[in-house]
Amino acid sequence: MKLNHFKPYVFFDSDRSFVNTDFQASSRRLELIRPMRLPGGTLRCGLMCGGGDAIVRAMKLPQEVGMMVLPNAVLFPGTLMPLYVFEPRYRKMLADCLEGERMFAVGLSRPGAGGGPTEPCAVAGVGLVRTCIGQADGTSNLVLQGLERVRIVGFETEHAEWGYPVARIAPLQSVGGAEAGTVREPLVGMVRKLAKARARLGVELPKSVVDSLIALENAELLADVVSYTLLEDFQEKQLLLETLDVNERMMKLVECLQRQVGQLELWKALQGKLPNKHVGHN
Repeated sequence: MKLNHFKPYVFFDSDRSFVNTDFQASSRRLELIRPMRLPGGTLRCGLMCGGGDAIVRAMKLPQEVGMMVLPNAVLFPGTLMPLYVFEPRYRKMLADCLEGERMFAVGLSRPGAGGGPTEPCAVAGVGLVRTCIGQADGTSNLVLQGLERVRIVGFETEHAEWGYPVARIAPLQSVGGAEAGTVREPLVGMVRKLAKARARLGVELPKSVVDSLIALENAELLADVVSYTLLEDFQEKQLLLETLDVNERMMKLVECLQRQVGQLELWKALQGKLPNKHVGHN
């Protein structure tokens, strides 16, 4: 299993629905309504595909889910992750998932776990399969919507009965969201600064992506979507996933983006007057 080959830019459109305009595996337009928390720890999610009627369901996270452990993927709540499933164990997991609650976890593999069975970091993301396209060769392309942070309280690399990785999970709740509004403007400013730094190197972010990111008013959602969309270092993403205080998470994110901007500015300085299109010829 691996991340799909296209860049998963994720954002809201004017009616506050999630839109992933770069998902090309299907000709149908995919739109997702933001999850809303209900009493009792349930999640309410809506799906509109191809402009059809919204399907609204209330669901509770299971105590045990199938899990993909990857070296290059961190799933945040409120984001869409495109995945290509080809390994036999994950094909089996996906088939079981689609027949059941349509949920599984994605966890970043632990640093230094090479050589032995791959184990996930202690905090992961649980997502809901929103669309899945099976291929004739048994592989599948899917889009997973992040629902919630979870702590991994138990993990089996190969479940005795099911034959794929399984995790026992406990939901994690963010704290301090009301106070995070004071950090929103510095984060929005850093997003704009990063976009300008990338543009100077000829690797522009689409204006629609930048505009949609900075339009997010919910501080927690803003931090998670920006982390997923703009951060390049997966260990930094994992650090932010594990940070439950929203105010602290946003401050850490500003620092991460500042380092990214610094790297881009250094590359531009080293490039000098060489045109962007000729950089690869050095």
